[in-house]
Amino acid sequence: MPDGPPAGEPLQESGGSAAPGSDALLAGIQRELLGAHFLLLARLLRRSARADYAGFEPQNLVERRLVLTLFRIEEARVSELAGILGNDVAQISRALASLRAARLAWRERQRDPYVLTPAGERLGEQLDRVALRREEDLGRGFQPHEMFELAGLLSNLLTRATAVLAEEIAHSREDERPDAGAVVGVPDIHSRLQPALLNLGTIIARTSTLTFKRLAGLSQYEWRLLANIASRPGISFMEVVGHLDSDKAQVSRALDGMVTNGLLDRSGGKGRQAVRFTLREEGHRRHAIMRDDAVRRNGLILEYLKPGQRRRLRAYVGRLVENAAAMAERAA
Repeated sequence: MPDGPPAGEPLQESGGSAAPGSDALLAGIQRELLGAHFLLLARLLRRSARADYAGFEPQNLVERRLVLTLFRIEEARVSELAGILGNDVAQISRALASLRAARLAWRERQRDPYVLTPAGERLGEQLDRVALRREEDLGRGFQPHEMFELAGLLSNLLTRATAVLAEEIAHSREDERPDAGAVVGVPDIHSRLQPALLNLGTIIARTSTLTFKRLAGLSQYEWRLLANIASRPGISFMEVVGHLDSDKAQVSRALDGMVTNGLLDRSGGKGRQAVRFTLREEGHRRHAIMRDDAVRRNGLILEYLKPGQRRRLRAYVGRLVENAAAMAERAA
């Protein structure tokens, strides 16, 4: 038996408070779940990265991470890169095709590993300098022994999250399964903090996408909308846009579809009144299904951590959220 709370227990300790810096950004069950915090961290890091990497190509996050990864490890095959970054093989293949077209990466034969071209090497060196500055900002305030423990905890979480993803792929319907090579071992964090956080966010998002579709017929984007509105009844349209950090037109289309499908109620919008949203009965039903499964998966990821490790992990994640939020604020 694992030493710690039951598998379904959330990240937050009984009687504890939400992670520092996350109160205004996460609400309801989101505050309780480890996955929500890593998805928040990934979102904040992407927001600051848009400014920090401005002027560098490629701006696509996966392509940029591929250039950085190949710069650091020198060569890798498609399946190896998928495992390192936590993405599926098809997405990595598309990104590598774009890098080949831009003459930043190449391989001589079909089964050969990818390497960077001279232009890719120069770009990789520039990106790495920016990435190192960002590492310093994100790890600000951490002592060496804390960073050492955090690296071990993240490695443990990556292993558990990858196992949960593999299980969900096995449960998905045949016509919804990713490519057979979608999961290739445990992603490597390469002794860097941001890649580990982004890998975890990617794996958790992939797992959630499959689960949401299988159990509730919802896309991940629709689930994010549903979770935000469930946690903040009567939330306005512009508040939804801000919490999702998404394009207004995309949010509007998704909300329109969920209103039409009987998941949401829309009110206001007359004169200067803000348009506001609440869950209907069917929305509450589907939200409950996904909330319960999110708690279950959260427990599986944390299953082998001892109570003290969980408490320290929560403190570490709270500080990371604060640092990432400060990075995003400076970028804005």
